Formats: sequence, C-alpha cells, structure tokens
Amino acid sequence: MPVDHTPVDGPHRIHVRRVPGGAALDVSHLIGHLITQLARDFDEDPTGVADQLLELAGLDRSARHQGGDSHAVHERDALVDELLDSLGGGSQLIYGKQVGALAASLLAAGQVAIVPTQREAGAA
Repeated sequence: MPVDHTPVDGPHRIHVRRVPGGAALDVSHLIGHLITQLARDFDEDPTGVADQLLELAGLDRSARHQGGDSHAVHERDALVDELLDSLGGGSQLIYGKQVGALAASLLAAGQVAIVPTQREAGAA
C-alpha cells in the first residue's frame, strides 16, 4: 500500500512522510493558521499581545534555570495553553474517512523495510 502523503486535507492539512525508523507528521498548516491568528491579534492589540509574549519569554527563561518541575514551568505552560486557546486551540480535527487514511499512512510509513542480505560466496 503506498503512503498517502496528505491523508488529511482539511480543515488543516497533515502530511506524512517516511523517515528512518518511523514517520514524520507535518502539521505546519495548523501552525501557520495559529501564527496568522497571532499576527491578527497583534494587529488589533499590539501592547496586549506583546506583553503576553514578553511574560511568556520571562517565564520560559526562569523555567530553563529552575528545572522541569518548577513553579515557572507550570506558569509558562498555563500561559501557553491560554494563548493557544485564544488563537483557536492546538487540536487538529480529523473527520470521516480522513481518520482511516491518516492511520493507514502512518502504518505504511512506519513499516520496517526488510533488506535482503548479500549471500556469501559459495552459500546456497
């Protein structure tokens, strides 16, 4: 079965490609939508969006210094969730036949290819 490189074509495209040892999902169409919404929000409220992004950068800086289970990590993650919600969310919706097509593409891309070995001289 050939890999369908774009098994999900809407509302946001997902591309699947085979990589050594597995599959890569390209969800850049969704990410592009989120970035575009962020730009629209910035156009409407440059100060508010800039303040949120600066707060996020500060929390991230603190989180990197304080470690993986610090208060700053939890605050940063909560702010990221809040920002994602304001942009439309980070979930990719997949409808109808696209669910099966995506599953089939992932299974096909993730199959291990068996490469026959070269026989030694004189081997039958």
